[in-house]
Amino acid sequence: EVISFIFPDLSQNKRNKLLHSLYKKEYLKRALKEIYYNSKNMDDYYKLALEIKYGYIGLISALKHYGLTDYEDFTIFVMTKNTYKTIKLENYSLKYLPTKYFNGFIEKNELIISSLEKTLFDCFLKIKYLDYGILTKAIYNAKKIDWKILIKYLKSSPKSTIQKTGYIIELLKKETDCNIPDYFISELNKEKIIFPVKLEQNKKKSCYNKKWKVQDNIGKEKILSWWYQ
Repeated sequence: EVISFIFPDLSQNKRNKLLHSLYKKEYLKRALKEIYYNSKNMDDYYKLALEIKYGYIGLISALKHYGLTDYEDFTIFVMTKNTYKTIKLENYSLKYLPTKYFNGFIEKNELIISSLEKTLFDCFLKIKYLDYGILTKAIYNAKKIDWKILIKYLKSSPKSTIQKTGYIIELLKKETDCNIPDYFISELNKEKIIFPVKLEQNKKKSCYNKKWKVQDNIGKEKILSWWYQ
């Protein structure tokens, strides 16, 4: 876009050749074909990630943007309609994940990003890309969660997600002073639950919660490690 602005009369082919020349001379890095960046003058990898593929910033990257976590693994998560791809850059990895719940995103600070409630929903849905310790601390630190909107998202999700969310939220409410409305837990508990589910797919010893039919094979000490410190 900058090249187009500086040299508006250059054809696309000539612009590509110019960019490729700068890349060969190591003035630029290449993310993908025809997409280049200057790592020494790159203050926003989030925008670059969205330029590469249409989607919205989500999961732990969105939590970070909302100031709800200081965890940094130098991965930027972008939720997409159907793309699963990882792109390695000099300073970051861009991870594109498909979701059938491609909604709930807003424009904030010139970025397309999931709303707070959609971020939490996506995190519960794709918890393997972070962990419950990060998520529970983020929920605790969040001050303006619209719990009714979060319920609507969860009602459309698999029963296993509702079970695990209900268990985690109730644990957070019981063990900490987190201000979670009672109706949120009651609404989730109205869902008819048939099959038990594990918090994680491992063979570790678990503690069974009859109410949610959840096998806790992580333990509250790890789920709420930040609280018990």
